[in-house]
Amino acid sequence: MSKRLDYRKGARVIVETCMAIKPNENVLIIFSKGFNRNAKLLAEETEALGANVTFSNVNVEDMQIEPPEEVSKMMLESDVVMGVLPYSTIQVFLHMNARRAATDAGARVGGVPYIKPDITPEDIYKITELTEKLAEILTNGNEARIITKLGTDVELSIKNRISAPLRVRHAVPGAWGAVPEYAEAAIAPVEGTAQGVWIIDTMFEKVGGIKTPVKITVENGRAIKIEGAEEAAKIKAIIEAADENGSNIAELGIGTNHTLKNTTGTIGDKMMKGTAHLAVGKNINIGGQTYSDIHHDGVMKEVTIEIDGEIIIKEGKVLV
Repeated sequence: MSKRLDYRKGARVIVETCMAIKPNENVLIIFSKGFNRNAKLLAEETEALGANVTFSNVNVEDMQIEPPEEVSKMMLESDVVMGVLPYSTIQVFLHMNARRAATDAGARVGGVPYIKPDITPEDIYKITELTEKLAEILTNGNEARIITKLGTDVELSIKNRISAPLRVRHAVPGAWGAVPEYAEAAIAPVEGTAQGVWIIDTMFEKVGGIKTPVKITVENGRAIKIEGAEEAAKIKAIIEAADENGSNIAELGIGTNHTLKNTTGTIGDKMMKGTAHLAVGKNINIGGQTYSDIHHDGVMKEVTIEIDGEIIIKEGKVLV
C-alpha cells in the first residue's frame, strides 16, 4: 500500500469514526498554511460519505484569540467543524468562545493536528471506552492520591466535581476535542485541597521534556515551592509571570491512549496510557471555579493513582 493510501485510510478513520460524519451533513474544514494536503484528504473522505464540505483558509496569526468573524459565523452554520491546524493553535481554537458557541448550537468540533495513517477504528473505540470508564470513576470519587517512585505523593479532593472525558470520538451534538488520538480523563480538584509533593519527570508545557526532575511542594491547593535545575527555573518563571491564580493546582488528568508507547517530551506524553498530569492555573473550562491566564500540565510516568483508597492504576498499569 502506498504512503498516500495509508494517509487516506487515516483520514477515513477521522471523518467516519472520530467525527461520525453522516450523509448530507454540512462540514466546515478550517485550515492554515502547510495543512492543505491534510485538509484535501479529509474533504475527499468526507464527500465520499455523502456530506457537504466548505473550506475556510485562515492565517494562524488570526486564530490566536478568536477566529475571524466570518469563520465564527460559518462554524455556527455547520454540523461538523474540523480545524486542520498546528497543535499550538488547536489548543487555543478548542477553548475559543466561537467553539463554545458552535458546540452549544449542536456542532461537533474536532481539532486535527495531523493524520495518523496506522490508527484504526478499533483503536478509537478502545481509547474512548477507557476514557469514559476512568471519567466515571473520577466523577463518582471523593478523594484522589497520586504517587510515583520518584517521590510524587499528592492528595486532593474531587468531591462533587464532574470529570471531563476528552475522547477521540465525537458522535453526539456538542462533542468536541482533538483527533485522532488526543485522549485523557480530566477533573478539576476542589480548590485549596491539594497537598503533598509533585515530581514532574516527563514534560511540562511551554518547557518541554524534563531532564532533571522538578520537585513542587503543594500546600492548600497551591504550588508554593519549586526545586530542581534549569527546567525548574523555567516553570517557576512561568508561574510567577502569570496572574494570582497561576499557582493553583487546576487539574488531574489521566492519559488513555494505548497506541503511544514511549514518551517524547512533547504534548503527546500527557495522553499516553500509563501517564498522568497535574496542571497549574485555570480550571474553569473543565468544571472548576478558578480563572487564570495560564493552564499548563506537568506530566509524570509510571503513576499509581488511588481513588477513595482503591488503586485504579499501579505504576502505569491500568487495573480497571
